[in-house]
Amino acid sequence: MSFTLQKPQELGLSEKEKRSYNLLNCLAHIQKGNWSKVGLERECSDAIANRLGKAPQGFFVPTEIGWSQRDMTVGSATAGGNLKGVDHLGDRFIDALRAKSIIFDLGARRMSGLRGDVAIPALNAKTTAYWVAENAAPTEGAPTVRQISMAPKTVGAYVDLSRKLMLQSSPSADEMFRSDMVQQLAVAIDSVAINGGGSNEPTGILQTSGIGSVALGTNGAAPTWASICDLVREVAIDNADRGSLAFITTPQGMSKLRNTVKVASTDSKMLLDNKAELLGYPVVTSSIIPSTLTKGTGSNLSGMIFGNFNDLVVGEWGSLDVLFDPYTGSSTGAMRVTCFLDVDVAVRHAESFAAITDMVTT
Repeated sequence: MSFTLQKPQELGLSEKEKRSYNLLNCLAHIQKGNWSKVGLERECSDAIANRLGKAPQGFFVPTEIGWSQRDMTVGSATAGGNLKGVDHLGDRFIDALRAKSIIFDLGARRMSGLRGDVAIPALNAKTTAYWVAENAAPTEGAPTVRQISMAPKTVGAYVDLSRKLMLQSSPSADEMFRSDMVQQLAVAIDSVAINGGGSNEPTGILQTSGIGSVALGTNGAAPTWASICDLVREVAIDNADRGSLAFITTPQGMSKLRNTVKVASTDSKMLLDNKAELLGYPVVTSSIIPSTLTKGTGSNLSGMIFGNFNDLVVGEWGSLDVLFDPYTGSSTGAMRVTCFLDVDVAVRHAESFAAITDMVTT
């Protein structure tokens, strides 16, 4: 079954139009009450609104441009002032260190252009086949079906932009502003796709009922070769070992795997060598994977997941919605910019994933 839908928030902008798109300039016009004078940015928002059949709270940003609470001001060097200056080297901009976004690189499916809630029918119990004697009838073995449900859940962030920053910033400030929004929202989505399940969050892999589980110890324990093999076994015995298969773990978990021998006292080979592969499957690391899990008296335990990431689905409703608030900081001329994105996460088959959640890495 294909999950590729039309993406109304992609407008097919040319490279020249992408370079011309400027959020900060757009916000500066809005602050002055000149929305009608905004060109490309307003046209893009109107085009997306027409395709989606709904109006934004503020204005829509095309996916090609991109989809964090941090105040940015010219007066403070580290919070915005470094974006203004006589010798401002915008092309040498230094980004923040942030967690790697990994789920789509691993093969997670994206469902874009959604409007209503989603219910995807799925075959649950398969039809049973019987061998019968001559002229005998088989027993009925009717299959059963289930539904995978998805409904929009909102992730948001806001940034306070000073009046001078909007007036004096170079194009690199706009690029930084957009890039930070995109990357932080991407990290937020990856995080819940892995371990979501809290208040207002989608349910991620680790919180999905029915995934395979490999326990290491009462209070957690170091990984072993047997535990790695058992992770793959948990997926394989349910006929789910197909598609985009990979291991994911924390940086601490990766280090522990590289420093743990396969067979104690008799083997000089480590669980993980420099190829970053286990049993022929890639091993990917990111700080998005939880590393502060607890079990018994054990704490700061790392997680590790093996599975088919094609069976992880991220649904998207609409596009990045940018809402501007010129009133909260009106006494200083600042503008608060709030961004909202509506998504949900679903696992097509719980059997496609197995996890260790009690890995000791120290």
